[in-house]
Amino acid sequence: MGDGRYHGLDLLRSAALLIGIVFHAAMPVLAPDYLTQVGVLPRGAHGAPALALLMEWSHAWRMPLFFLLAGFFAQMTLMRKGAAAFLRDRSLRILGVLVIFGAGFAALSGQGALHLGHLWFLWYLYLICVTTAAFWLLAWSGFGRMAAWITASLPRMALLVLPMAGLHGLASHGMGAPNSVLDTAFWPLAYFALFFAMGQCLWVGRARLQDLAKWPVYLPLATMGSLLILAVHRLGIPPLAFHAVAAGAVLAVVYGLIGLCHALFNRPHRAVQFTARIAYPVYVLHVWPTLLLTVAFLNFGLGPNISVMLSALFGMGICIAIYVLAIRYTPLDWLFSGFEKAWFKWPWRTLA
Repeated sequence: MGDGRYHGLDLLRSAALLIGIVFHAAMPVLAPDYLTQVGVLPRGAHGAPALALLMEWSHAWRMPLFFLLAGFFAQMTLMRKGAAAFLRDRSLRILGVLVIFGAGFAALSGQGALHLGHLWFLWYLYLICVTTAAFWLLAWSGFGRMAAWITASLPRMALLVLPMAGLHGLASHGMGAPNSVLDTAFWPLAYFALFFAMGQCLWVGRARLQDLAKWPVYLPLATMGSLLILAVHRLGIPPLAFHAVAAGAVLAVVYGLIGLCHALFNRPHRAVQFTARIAYPVYVLHVWPTLLLTVAFLNFGLGPNISVMLSALFGMGICIAIYVLAIRYTPLDWLFSGFEKAWFKWPWRTLA
């Protein structure tokens, strides 16, 4: 395969972020105690078993998939531009967003400057990117040979479930999002770093995308993995087997969704390009609007499911408007799109 755009994977990475908006919009329903941190509460507790199942399913694979795709596109940048350019880009687009927007949200919520909130994943991602840049300079040839061996076939790629299961077990007691930089935990960080490395391997063996994009492959993987995710906590299996089954379920869903999106969205499309552009800033901005909207809809008397869906939709609309009005045509877009792709250039120069 060539080194052009991977439109399906662009869309999937965006979807992994945007599903998080639904997750946070559901917090007043599924975890109302969480809202004591931001000083807003709905009038009453509401049950929503279907919504809880949706969040349980998506929560299992969403962040692992995001880190895997981050590794895939990181490897593309490393191969094209080298470690120095890669680290400059990630410092601007990850650490820059975390420092500027994270500090602003921490101030709004009355938290300390090191508070991470919903941007915790950017801290982990930046640590992984710094390590990756250093590793690239020191040991890329060895990693490249290993990645080529792993991605030579789909059965070999399935072997990655073994280190996944081990790290899943080691990280299982600290998988919650860290509240601040000081809460950084090694094993959860290593768990997500493994997915990042898996993404790098997938870029090296990107011909396997064509194998995953066949419906007899991606459909059973996504279906069986999803069923296992919903069943694994209810099976009562021994701990060692639990971590192996849980890791296998997540890996199956991740591979299945990659194959599905690569099969269906392998050509340029304006809707896909628009979604890929707005997903990152919308996710960064979404928490306060969606939380407040969900509480408002619940207090207005709407049911929990419709309240969450409306909150997610209207919250995304509000954040898109903020992005267009306050970010898209300003230097702030350098943080999200990078200087070369941003509309605003200095001094007073714009893209044609």
